[in-house]
Amino acid sequence: MYRKQIKKSNIFIHIPKTGGTTINAAMNNSYWQTKPDFNYRHIIRDTRESNAGDIFDPKNINKYSDYHLFMMMRDPIDRTASEYYFMREKKSFMHLISKRPTSFKNYIKSKHTQNGVINFLKGRPFFSTIPSTQKDLEDIIECIQKIPIKTGIFENFEDSMNYFSKDSNLTWKKKVEVKRITFIRPKKDDIDKETKELILENNKLDVKLYEFCYNTFKKEQGIYLSSKMKFIKDKYNHVIPYAYNYCFFEFCMENKKFISVHESLFKPLTFYIINDLKIKDGKTFVELWNRSFINAMKDHFYDCILTKELTKIENTTVDPFQVTIKYSECIDSFFKKEKLYFHQYYKSMTFKKSYVPILKSNISSKLFGFFGK
Repeated sequence: MYRKQIKKSNIFIHIPKTGGTTINAAMNNSYWQTKPDFNYRHIIRDTRESNAGDIFDPKNINKYSDYHLFMMMRDPIDRTASEYYFMREKKSFMHLISKRPTSFKNYIKSKHTQNGVINFLKGRPFFSTIPSTQKDLEDIIECIQKIPIKTGIFENFEDSMNYFSKDSNLTWKKKVEVKRITFIRPKKDDIDKETKELILENNKLDVKLYEFCYNTFKKEQGIYLSSKMKFIKDKYNHVIPYAYNYCFFEFCMENKKFISVHESLFKPLTFYIINDLKIKDGKTFVELWNRSFINAMKDHFYDCILTKELTKIENTTVDPFQVTIKYSECIDSFFKKEKLYFHQYYKSMTFKKSYVPILKSNISSKLFGFFGK
């Protein structure tokens, strides 16, 4: 049966931590997300404010009825967990919270983090202290219904992508790369009951909006043409973009002082691997990073207890990512139990090119370098 294609300009509303970077990059056939503008509503980098607010003002319903608008919603418990474990490393955002939370529960209890979806859609700054209201929720639902705005569900990602394509000029490739992965975070099923209840209690308006969008989506699900998509999810694809912005230990190491003190090693090491050696493969980067770190420890703290403990960790695993995590756990554990000699490890390490192993060949994954490894 012939289906009329409505050729409208697309406006994608990217609610944080709903898979929006993947969608934006797939729409634009780009490596990473594009800069927010009229057709891409997200967080403005310089101001930390949402540029979506005017869409959810009922006065503008007629203005946007000539566009094809869509957005993704996510289960509030899962989205909140994803947001915390992603944002806790981002100092440029976390400093916006007047009392920086030291735990997931403290993050949930903070007035800055509650009903973050409602606040985003109303155009407020990230971690806004302006409380969301029932009127905000009613405005948003009215605009979703009358513009209208298609709302997909993160937990039904492929069906949502197909739904966005319905009666529009949106098309997707059969292979879609997942663009953001939080390296370490608990799954929803692993979050304890008390924490789940705390999230629901402190985000009641977000919960109501999700339930409305979920029920709306379920009514639409299955009445559009679907196409099979393969989502490519590889944590190593995210290593280089992450390392450009953060010390690679940030995602797994609790001892932030250790990271800060040894920035004189970590920062030049990172950019030497990426820029000078032109390493673009995430797994190779992690393998080089791990071995370079151990070489630096041996050079600066030779025959010391912590260095000996680190070198006991097997570095021949097929997953060097796990080695990085084990190094971090070893360091965190050491500083918690060591009360006498820990100060010596806060003497800054500096970078030497000789720390970085040389790739033996493009075929072999074996590396050798400063200490014959």
